[in-house]
Amino acid sequence: MENRVDLDQVAGLISRHAFAWKQSGLVVGALTWRDEAAPWPCPLREDRGQVAEPDSVGVVVRKHRQEGRLVVFRGGWADLEYWGGGPSDMPVLEAPGWDDWMDLPGIERLLRRFAGLFGQSQNVP
Repeated sequence: MENRVDLDQVAGLISRHAFAWKQSGLVVGALTWRDEAAPWPCPLREDRGQVAEPDSVGVVVRKHRQEGRLVVFRGGWADLEYWGGGPSDMPVLEAPGWDDWMDLPGIERLLRRFAGLFGQSQNVP
């Protein structure tokens, strides 16, 4: 698979946003990595050092009953899941970049949009 984005750079973007998200009251899980070189099913790792050939990096975010997960793949697309927490809330399930691969600025915009689903400010240092 061709690498379209550097997942270490993506991890840096997510970490920068995660700091601001935590400051605004979101609960942000550890980054998780999937290793393309690992046998299937590929376990998720929190330690980047245990991943030889990163295929994806993701994060889980919560706020009260709201839950979201964002996974960015090295091919330039992402899986975005969000649920508002209410019994009648329909989940958001999207694959941004699947038809039009994202670069780092596109992923930055996606991170801002993801935070917006939780009603969070878009201000990131």
